[in-house]
Amino acid sequence: MSYLDPTGTQPQGMRYASFQHRLGAYALDGALYVLTLGIGWLIWSFIVWGEGQTPAKKILKIRVRNAETGAVATWGHMAVRELLVPLTVLAASGLTSGIAAVAWITIEIVFYFTKNNRTLRDLWVKTAVINEA
Repeated sequence: MSYLDPTGTQPQGMRYASFQHRLGAYALDGALYVLTLGIGWLIWSFIVWGEGQTPAKKILKIRVRNAETGAVATWGHMAVRELLVPLTVLAASGLTSGIAAVAWITIEIVFYFTKNNRTLRDLWVKTAVINEA
């Protein structure tokens, strides 16, 4: 059973977060990371990951959900999504002199413009980012 509606384009009763909304969350997360010297952001993240959010997603009323069940993403989903995948890309970038980072960013941006606004990371972790505002 899928959480998506019969056309496969929208979660039932909810809207996917737009590219602009998600980009704003990335920028806000970056600013919060810098302002808290990384430590405050990381502690806050560990707390709100259980709610399917990052600090910026909480402020902007965006939530990550399991794309298959519609349930709020678990702490484990969020850890893989927000920590493990970026660390893997960072390690690959170090080994490829930054080529992996450029490729990853390009792929993420291209996937934002698919019919359901899900990125490659969303597809791998089986999540959907929902606008609750």
